[in-house]
Amino acid sequence: MIGRRISDRYDILSRLGEGGMAVVYKAKDLILDRLVAVKILRHDFSNDEEFIRRFRREAESVASLSHPNIVNIYDIGEEDDCYFIVMEYVQGITLKKFIKSYSPVSFQEVVYIAKQIALALAHAHERGIVHRDIKPHNILIDENENVKVTDFGIALGVTSATITYTNSILGSAHYISPEQASGGKATIKSDIYAFGIVLFELLTDRIPYPGSSPVTVAIKHLNDPFPYPKDFRHDIPQSLENVVIKAVEKNPNLRYDTMNELYEDLDTALEPNRLNEPRRERHDDISPMEYESTDQEETIKIPAVPRKTENLTEEQKPNEGNKPSKKPKKTKKKRFWLWITLLILMILIGASVAAFYIFPKLFYVQDTTVPDLKGMKYQNAVKQLKEKHLKSLRRNVADNQIDKGKVARQDPESQTEVKENSSVTVYVSTGAKKEILDNYIGYDRQSVLDLIRDKNYKEIVWKKEYSSTIPEGEVMKQDPSPGKKIIPSQTTLELTYSAGEEEQSVPDLTGLNEDEAKSKLDHLGLKMKVKDGDYSDSIEKGNVLEQTPQQGESLKKGSSVIVYLSKGKELKPETIKKTVKVELDQNQNDQNQTEQKPTHVQIIYTDASHHNETFVDEEINETKSYTIPLTINPNESANYQVLINGEVKKEETIDYDED
Repeated sequence: MIGRRISDRYDILSRLGEGGMAVVYKAKDLILDRLVAVKILRHDFSNDEEFIRRFRREAESVASLSHPNIVNIYDIGEEDDCYFIVMEYVQGITLKKFIKSYSPVSFQEVVYIAKQIALALAHAHERGIVHRDIKPHNILIDENENVKVTDFGIALGVTSATITYTNSILGSAHYISPEQASGGKATIKSDIYAFGIVLFELLTDRIPYPGSSPVTVAIKHLNDPFPYPKDFRHDIPQSLENVVIKAVEKNPNLRYDTMNELYEDLDTALEPNRLNEPRRERHDDISPMEYESTDQEETIKIPAVPRKTENLTEEQKPNEGNKPSKKPKKTKKKRFWLWITLLILMILIGASVAAFYIFPKLFYVQDTTVPDLKGMKYQNAVKQLKEKHLKSLRRNVADNQIDKGKVARQDPESQTEVKENSSVTVYVSTGAKKEILDNYIGYDRQSVLDLIRDKNYKEIVWKKEYSSTIPEGEVMKQDPSPGKKIIPSQTTLELTYSAGEEEQSVPDLTGLNEDEAKSKLDHLGLKMKVKDGDYSDSIEKGNVLEQTPQQGESLKKGSSVIVYLSKGKELKPETIKKTVKVELDQNQNDQNQTEQKPTHVQIIYTDASHHNETFVDEEINETKSYTIPLTINPNESANYQVLINGEVKKEETIDYDED
């Protein structure tokens, strides 16, 4: 189903969980752009009218409910024999996992969570709907401890016919009410009983009636006294324990009448004046069949056993009515009976003496110590018991730790003192118990880790594999395959999960020009972004100086690599000195020796620090040299002019020399 689109609207993303008749997936609602949970009837039942009817009944039941503590139903549909219900997606965990993860839960938290469950059930009951399968597995809780009750898959209207325990595989025996266990109807009182067990588990992190089979547990619900929560957690306030006691009364008539009544009791349970109230009386001795039913059924009572009178003397017979009893007549045999009584008394005294001093020696049985048989082969265990004058009683049992044919455990335990000729039950291992391997394909990796935490596999090997179709983190293969019978402690479970689309190793682009780098990335399905880099004495201008990510890192196809292009060598201002020689006009001097005038010299220059500034402005009478310091910035120039008597005689521009 992963990747399929249902009703041209819901894209199936991953599997969230599964139950007896349906599988729940996380999906995307393409129209409203939100995540939803889609419950899909198993294909095995798509042609079974009973299951289809039950599946539709769930949708109809919950669709009529609207409450913040009940999972909302958004849509119901059918497509190509695929029956589905679209529900609110709750980002959280089950209450079962919450209890295992956070126990002991504070009493304030217990009451806060329990009140939300009670409100949800009260809302359903007021609309004529009995949940029938209240248990921590069907209660979701988010990180803020907001509760959502879900899975009304076996919900019934209050007036509908019941499904008896004996012909139903739905629900959990650990939370079943006594009246359901005995084949009676599921009513509001049944939900109240199941709620009481959930509250018990919230408080104690345990179930009241553990057992190896549903039938065993159901019988305990019928016959065994309900344990007190304070026996397992001594600091529970008495007021809170009293709520549990009343909710789980075996007689439904002694329970709360409604969930609203239970809620009100729960709401005040932690008030100071109630914390040390007296413990509520428990009525475990009242059979659930011994009450006047809410359906006006006749109360069933066990009649008193009559006392037999035919072999009694007149004096021993009961006095009937107000008739006076008859006094015994005096007889002549009175003395005879007195002697008989004395004779019997003497015989009894003699027998007592014999019992104390003679018979023990005749019938005394020696004590012996039970040997330690664990790990022995059965034949050796029998031999050990014979040596101790004990008998063996063999029982076969599956055991994951003890080899086949060897003793797994014994009863009584070793070093126990027993009488000779007693029997010792020897439990012989038939080897590890085989289990049907679950199907983990389609689950995300974290969900699988939660499922296999207590499976005790020999080894769990995780492998990843790239996939463009399976969401990242989702299990896509498993070995051994689902459904195979295995012994977990002897099995290496190999799980392959999707790593998403295949990643590419980033190449080294250093020194390549822009076109070369782009071509190399295009070949790998990667994109290139260009940015200006720094100066470099070794990388030519315009070539790749740096890159992000670095060489060897992995990127998915379509990802971008940023390249920084070199600016080349860093250029600095240079200073040059230009020497200018100014010579006098010889002809002028020769002609006017008697009237020689000084020569007016001006030098004007522009460089990085000056603009048309005067370097020299003077009159000279003889040839003179001038050295002009010029500072030139990269990619710029400097110039100067020499003026003699106001006339430009020399002008020069000097460019920056990159070499």
